[in-house]
Amino acid sequence: MSDELKKLMELLKDQALSNSVRLGILLSLYVLGKTTFAELQKTFEIPKSSLYVHLQILKDNGLIDIKKVITLSGPRTVIEITDKGTEVIKKYLDVIKKF
Repeated sequence: MSDELKKLMELLKDQALSNSVRLGILLSLYVLGKTTFAELQKTFEIPKSSLYVHLQILKDNGLIDIKKVITLSGPRTVIEITDKGTEVIKKYLDVIKKF
């Protein structure tokens, strides 16, 4: 097995990256920096309860921050990638590029 494949498999063993929705959330946040709960729900077309569970796993692993903010339109839940989350995605993308 190649070194890159071993690195990829090691990354995907992490509970946070072992699910395609969570990986997609992290990739989206890597590009956007931050977004709202409603936008993520619309993008991934999953129930609120499922999205909440995915976000909680990412938060528990220190990959995202979840904040409640007050806007003119009312309260919003904002999700933002952390430095650790950015590092993990950079490693993931680096390994993928080598394939």
